[in-house]
Amino acid sequence: MPALQFMMSIKYKLTLTIMGISIGAVMLTVAAITSYLIYDMRIGKAHELQVNAALTGDRNSAALLFLDDDRARKNLEMFRLSPSVLTACIYDAKGALFADYHVNSHDCPPQVSLLPPNQDNLLTIAQDIVEGGSSIGKVFIASDTREIDAYIKKILFISGSVTILVLVGTVLLAFYFQRTISAPILELAETAQTITANGDYTLSAREGYPDETGMLARAFNAMLTEVRKRDDELMHSNETLEHKVVERTRALEDAMHSAEAASAAKSEFLRNMSHEFRTPLHALISFSSYGIREHLSAPAAQIKQYFELIQSGANRLSKLVDEVLDLARLEHGEHVFSFTRSDLRDAISASMEMMRSLAQDKHITLQCQADEQAAYTVCDQDKIVQVITNLLGNAVKFSPQGGTITLALQRANLHDQPAISISVIDQGIGIPEEEKEMIFESFKQSSRTNTGAGGTGLGLSICRRIVEAHNGSIWAENNVPPPGAHVTFVIPALLEEGKKIIRLQEMEGLRP
Repeated sequence: MPALQFMMSIKYKLTLTIMGISIGAVMLTVAAITSYLIYDMRIGKAHELQVNAALTGDRNSAALLFLDDDRARKNLEMFRLSPSVLTACIYDAKGALFADYHVNSHDCPPQVSLLPPNQDNLLTIAQDIVEGGSSIGKVFIASDTREIDAYIKKILFISGSVTILVLVGTVLLAFYFQRTISAPILELAETAQTITANGDYTLSAREGYPDETGMLARAFNAMLTEVRKRDDELMHSNETLEHKVVERTRALEDAMHSAEAASAAKSEFLRNMSHEFRTPLHALISFSSYGIREHLSAPAAQIKQYFELIQSGANRLSKLVDEVLDLARLEHGEHVFSFTRSDLRDAISASMEMMRSLAQDKHITLQCQADEQAAYTVCDQDKIVQVITNLLGNAVKFSPQGGTITLALQRANLHDQPAISISVIDQGIGIPEEEKEMIFESFKQSSRTNTGAGGTGLGLSICRRIVEAHNGSIWAENNVPPPGAHVTFVIPALLEEGKKIIRLQEMEGLRP
């Protein structure tokens, strides 16, 4: 069918379209009028039969009361004037046949209970004869449908004749209008074909038609004008190519300056981060000096406190160095991951154990909800422990005194594949909606860190890169209802075991 439409010329398409619409409209109209007339005829005949039954009952009520069956039969003889009435029956109050009128073999049943059901080829009505508010009998009339059938045949003949006449007129009008519509379009098509074949865009189409075809010709000529204008502009562009090369070179220089500015921004961040290094270094130097001066005179508890403070500062400094080194390895070099079958409950336990003392300082309760069926997967367990520890550390920082942090381990689905999700849920200050994605970028922190939580802005960036190295995904959301937030990461449940070298380009390609 599509091939036939493609090969058919526009004038035949117009002819078929006009004929199709006209035929459809005429047939629907004729069908609707015919159906209504037939329906109205049937309703009229039924109403006429009902009126005859009512009149028959009124005229024969006295005959029923006085048991005058001869008078009743004479009254029924009036139906001889209505050839369509086949049977007229009157029954007394007990249902016995009292008087009847019938044509040929259409006899009245002896009892009213034996009256036949409705038949397709007959119109029937059974109506009570009422006198003084009570029924004294029943009248039954049956009529054939000869008048209705004759009326239907007449209506169908008229409808068919009208349809044929309309169709003939439609064909003639279709042939006339297709010429007036298709001729200018065919002329325009020939002009376009000549321009395409010769490449001569100085030609134009005739615009003398006052209808839409004239509008089409004018639009076609406007398009040709635009093509000529574009050709002139292209020629001018070729002549000024050297100038554009200079402009592009300047644009590249601007891009290079932008890149240098971005690098300077990172350098500025590193300079600002010196404060994070200076604080633990100051603690190491100060308390080690105190210990050297007072190791003979100070009590053992005081010396122990100095060592604890020195250890705390060293741990903080070590963590800062580890974060910077991890980010440098992940961004600019290559990092080796060792994928083995692991129990993620062990990873969660190890992370909780590392953060337990920090949580106890703020009287925070750590709890774990683990689905045993979601415990095992193939991953680099040390790296997953690093991710959980970072997330747990952030949760402890932003949680209030006496709060609760929940770690949830459960089954999930990632890209229509089985996966495992781990969520760290706190009761802290939450995350601004506009910063949910930004906090995973390098050197970026939430604006709510000005509460005194501190940090370098590298932890979540490292977490994202580790999770993406596992072909996973990580995101942050606020709790509903508040307070607090939760960070969730999902990794596939099935990965290939063995060592794997992850490069920056590969990790960028893994981002969802």
